[in-house]
Amino acid sequence: MPPRHPASGDLDAIETASRDEITALQLQRLRSTLGRAYDLVPHYRQAFDAAGVQPADLKTLADLAKFPFTTKQDLRANYPF
Repeated sequence: MPPRHPASGDLDAIETASRDEITALQLQRLRSTLGRAYDLVPHYRQAFDAAGVQPADLKTLADLAKFPFTTKQDLRANYPF
């Protein structure tokens, strides 16, 4: 039998999760990603502060609309991100 992938236990849990559980996990992971961007990238910290939002403000998918978009020009102007 081939060895199991290290993340296979996580995948099994996701495969049987309810839609609400999946949405909650996705929001948690997105909030974590936004938090890392806010904590580690000065451009994102400035953009979030200017928009008046914090990563913890993401409670529902609709809240994502409050966060500023990142454009190609933003990436060029703030390289390396």
